[in-house]
Amino acid sequence: MAEYYDELLKLCGFDDDEIDRERPRIEKVFKKLGIVPEDMEPAQNWVRQNHDVELSGVRKLLAAWLKELIDLVLAKDEGKKVVYYGFPTISGPGMAIAAASDDIYAACPDVVLCHTMGQIFNKLNPILEAGEENGLPPGHGLCSLQQIRVGAMAMGIIPVPDMVLTSSYYCDAGSKTDELLHERYGHPAFYVDGSMDSAWGEFPGYLPQRVEFLGAELDQLFIDAKKILGAEVTREVWDRTMSVSRQLYSGISQLAGLMKADPMPVSQTAIGLATWLSSGSVGRATTEGPGAIAVLNEEVKKRVDEGTGVVEKGAPRVITLITNYSDASITRMIENCGLALCGTVYSAPVPKREGPPVAYKSLGEEIADREMIIGNYHSSYGIVKRCAKAIADLNVDGLIFNYLFNCRPLAQPSHFLKKWVEENTGIPTLSLEADNYDSRSYGAETLRTRVETFAELLRAKKGAAVR
Repeated sequence: MAEYYDELLKLCGFDDDEIDRERPRIEKVFKKLGIVPEDMEPAQNWVRQNHDVELSGVRKLLAAWLKELIDLVLAKDEGKKVVYYGFPTISGPGMAIAAASDDIYAACPDVVLCHTMGQIFNKLNPILEAGEENGLPPGHGLCSLQQIRVGAMAMGIIPVPDMVLTSSYYCDAGSKTDELLHERYGHPAFYVDGSMDSAWGEFPGYLPQRVEFLGAELDQLFIDAKKILGAEVTREVWDRTMSVSRQLYSGISQLAGLMKADPMPVSQTAIGLATWLSSGSVGRATTEGPGAIAVLNEEVKKRVDEGTGVVEKGAPRVITLITNYSDASITRMIENCGLALCGTVYSAPVPKREGPPVAYKSLGEEIADREMIIGNYHSSYGIVKRCAKAIADLNVDGLIFNYLFNCRPLAQPSHFLKKWVEENTGIPTLSLEADNYDSRSYGAETLRTRVETFAELLRAKKGAAVR
């Protein structure tokens, strides 16, 4: 028997059999989330407005996010041990811990809620407000992503975890929030410490002690996970995890390559659904992600072959730091200003180690070394160089560095990054204060004027170069 939510789920890629099979879980979750029949028409309009639902791959990705939401809310009820990790975080450990046991559910709940309660239902504000009322008040420059986690736990939407993994040196707000939640709910929180202090110009080099220290922290995390969860991350588990991860990122890399076409074939909102699925989830990212991305790749390639685009051919090509997690209308606004938002700083290929092989003392050191090479956890200079590499690899006309005003590692380099990039690459850069998880104060219309002005500058520059 059809229910009020069936049409929305079909719009988001569910088929009739899936809906009937999952109906008891869906209804239990929607009751917890406070989703009612009156929410359906606004949600359907929101999804159609912001997502290319004519593409089967996009619908499949939306379905993956909704299934992840259902798994998240019901994880404890269904007998899972729950592990939360923060965002951003060092990639891999959370996925590996989940891979070590079928009894473990692992995810970044804040990212899952952004892509579902935000991008699908447009009902994230009550969760943010609950976070503000339960320890992270407004007006203090606190992380909205952390407000989402605090609010969702206070509302009883997501379960209390059995273990939390968090970085205490990149996202210091995350570690402080997890300390608050530990005091309130009693679950253990494990802080991976390190350092982003580095001499300007040192990247990609680094002191060996940095890898030794960070590697030891990661090794200890795996020891603690075995004690708390009974899940042992062995070399075999890690290699299996990385094999699945490579499959997922191979599809995302193909998508990034297709976005180099002119005209740009699909909105960056579609690419964001694929890219951030791997950051926010473990389960559905590995079971649903590769197939959905493969379908989307086929559809986007067809558009490229036909010369179909979502912006005008010859439009200035730009990248942003990241796309908005919770409000896809902001990404659409940038494209509606006549800019081909063809990727993010993370769309470029990940830097590889150069030189002779390194003998690592442990799995933790191997992971730590990789993170130093990538740049994000290395230093502010590493972030600057990562932006420059993305500009070169993606051959863009402009960079929109949409830094989060409440994020220390990103707000700190926001303005000297613009200066360095423009002086060293010649590419115009817009340093745009934003909040990529909460659009109450940084919505599409609030940001539009600065983006429109930047778009005019890029069109003028590109026109002058053609003449």
